[in-house]
Amino acid sequence: MKHYIWLIAASLMLNACIKDDTKFGDLVPADTGEDPVPIVPVSIEFDYTALSGETEDIPTDPTDETYNDYVEHDTFNRTITITYNGESATVTGRYSGATVTTDGAHVTVNNTLSRIHLVVTGSSDNGSLKVYSDHKYKLSLNGVTLTNPTGPAINNQCGKTLYLVLPEDTDNTLQDGATYTDIPDDEQAKAALFSEGQIIFSGNGTLTVTAVGRGGVYSDDYIRVRPGVMLNVTSTAAHAIKSNDGLWIDGGVINASTSAAGSKAIRSENVLNVSGGRLVAITTAGSVIDTTTGIADTTSCAAIKCDSLMTVSAGTLRLKSTGEGGKGLNAASDLTITGGSIEVVTTGEKGLSTPKGIKVDGTLTMSAGYLYSYSAVATPLEAMDLQLSTSYITYERKPRRVIIQY
Repeated sequence: MKHYIWLIAASLMLNACIKDDTKFGDLVPADTGEDPVPIVPVSIEFDYTALSGETEDIPTDPTDETYNDYVEHDTFNRTITITYNGESATVTGRYSGATVTTDGAHVTVNNTLSRIHLVVTGSSDNGSLKVYSDHKYKLSLNGVTLTNPTGPAINNQCGKTLYLVLPEDTDNTLQDGATYTDIPDDEQAKAALFSEGQIIFSGNGTLTVTAVGRGGVYSDDYIRVRPGVMLNVTSTAAHAIKSNDGLWIDGGVINASTSAAGSKAIRSENVLNVSGGRLVAITTAGSVIDTTTGIADTTSCAAIKCDSLMTVSAGTLRLKSTGEGGKGLNAASDLTITGGSIEVVTTGEKGLSTPKGIKVDGTLTMSAGYLYSYSAVATPLEAMDLQLSTSYITYERKPRRVIIQY
């Protein structure tokens, strides 16, 4: 195995249109033709160990644009407790303006009040929680196991903020059904945990979501994951975690995987910002021909797919795609790395799509941190522009691996 290590001067900015691995010839010596020693890629698997030493700076200025994302800045003193017990659910805490109805263990909340706190506990393999609310609210999953055979386990139809709190040392499990029935025409139900509004995950407990009918965790707004959270999401039907208006990972532990063709473990249709925590994202399926728009289009899997600016300033990202054409990290815009660690492994074959470790349709800018990308049969790194300063680049051609370390 030959290592080609190059020191790029601090003042030099590389503007490389890297469309396939041969363009790395501008950065490394020509291939000698020698048989390479097989490279064993790093191992990437789910990691359920808790992170230690996480800290969090909670904004105190009400004019801070993130101030309202913190449940600590409000008082939710109207508490309603929902306890699931097999085929039934009991409700304690009644308020005029917050109506709770039950149909077996299927619970519906219609709320017009502010400062509502829903506490959910117990277990049911034929139950659900659906919430309509005129105001943001707090939802504490206080040791609940909930499966809905015919739809989402939790369906939040409120367009305001959902503060989803996982109390310390609690284990919570949600699962949807293989088929979704009785969904009103004017409502959406896209996942085992679905929300019309933004979801703010906080607390020091664990939430495990298993999706067999649709996605795992979906927000039609944005998602924020705060330090302390342990979020494990697997889907066999669609994306594991998806947000329409952005995803912020401030800390915590996320394990996300999908085995559905053409799906993504992490999907953000807007910005994706990683400033802490540990994310392991894995896809195992191959590509699919999508004809939903009337035009045949190939869609491949990706451990992460971001449609807008993606930034990584801290934390650890470990991404793997093993299916045909799978991508490790697929950024439709710019990718900016100012810290943290990113490890990407793709082992799939070429077919409907070409597997790639990291694919950036805009500019990849890196000024600090660690990046490792391995692709068994195709390019480990593709970017329209590559901007680096004072870094060592290690590049090996067969199989293809790139390491950038500051």
